[in-house]
Amino acid sequence: MAIFNQIRIINPQMYVESTWLDDIVTARVPLLVLRNFLTPEARCAVVADLQQCREQVRVSHYPNGALTTLGPYLAKHTAAPENYFTELRDIQPALPASLHHLRADVYEWVRHALRLESLQTASEPALGEYAGSIVRFHAHGVANPLHNDNIVRDAAGSDLAVTHILHQLSCVVCLQECNAGGALRIFNKKWQPADEHFKTPGELGYQRGVLAESETCEFAPRSGDIYLFNPAFYHEIDRVEGDTRITMGFFFGLTDKKMKHAIAWS
Repeated sequence: MAIFNQIRIINPQMYVESTWLDDIVTARVPLLVLRNFLTPEARCAVVADLQQCREQVRVSHYPNGALTTLGPYLAKHTAAPENYFTELRDIQPALPASLHHLRADVYEWVRHALRLESLQTASEPALGEYAGSIVRFHAHGVANPLHNDNIVRDAAGSDLAVTHILHQLSCVVCLQECNAGGALRIFNKKWQPADEHFKTPGELGYQRGVLAESETCEFAPRSGDIYLFNPAFYHEIDRVEGDTRITMGFFFGLTDKKMKHAIAWS
């Protein structure tokens, strides 16, 4: 079996290993998964609260797909970052307290599990604090095309605080699993500048030819899971069947060479 297929699944009682952070950054371990972080009661309470925010949910349409989100995501606003902060200010009063509490708990677990000295929401002196997380909805029939996430590349020239990081990682909490499909598929192929040849302007993601013969890691999240991975490696989400797949997630970037401090954003 290829090494890239080795997902590391842990539980809250496990001893924290000093290699976990480096394992994720390098993708020696493509996915670090914490099972049952959320109790069913806590998870259902957050999902119920999210139903009260339906008017704030936004759908961003692209020729080859759509993203349904609660909260702004910076990758959409790299040409005009001030619009990201305006959207955040507009939506902030409507976000439920349970979502804020969940995010604080997840930040603390990530900080502990990766032996970070600090993990805090990023901020801009002139624009304010970034969104600390985003909620994504994948309804029946929805998939996310092959893509990678790299804010240093996507917001190059903006001088935003998040473009000064050394490594970008992704943290996702599964609030509601779907009945079938919806698996996260990660490929052992990290983005390179030459890959832009495989990108279609205006569309989500990349053409599959960019992958060549890359090894694959596939993971179907369960309700209550937290999972971490390096989003510079190409990944996609399989088509969802049945119940809506609901996740809360954020990116975080390591800001120092010793990899002890991180800032987060969505």
